[in-house]
Amino acid sequence: MRKIFKTLIILACLSIGLFLWSDQRRSFFKTSNGEYVTMWKRWGGTCYLIPGKYYGIARPKDGYIKTSNRGYFTFYYSNRLPNLILINKESEDNYEISNSVNKKYSFADYISNKEKYKPIIYKKNAKKFSDINRDASFLSINILEGYATNETGEMQR
Repeated sequence: MRKIFKTLIILACLSIGLFLWSDQRRSFFKTSNGEYVTMWKRWGGTCYLIPGKYYGIARPKDGYIKTSNRGYFTFYYSNRLPNLILINKESEDNYEISNSVNKKYSFADYISNKEKYKPIIYKKNAKKFSDINRDASFLSINILEGYATNETGEMQR
């Protein structure tokens, strides 16, 4: 009876350990301007996109984007907007933004403010997605496939 109980305890601990290991996996993507974005795909189809490197075991309290594991986002950075990350949601999935006053960055929707932000991010006669100003950078994150690309075309997994 004792041997069965020990075996059950070991199996329960292994199951919990495997669940935590799979739930705590994250990817860190680096932009060309040196900033990081954490992609944390959680159990149950939820993903958190967090500026910087996030190592917490609980979901962040604020300063994140919550979406599904199928989403596709582009993060825009500019030296002219030092405390703002512009986001472009390029998929049909719903998302939730949680901005914070205490964090280094806050989020703003690029598409709904395109006329205001396009001259800051893109060159005057931009024809391609990668025709951005010298003081700007972007990071496109494909959550489903688990990779990101920056304006130079460099792919990160």
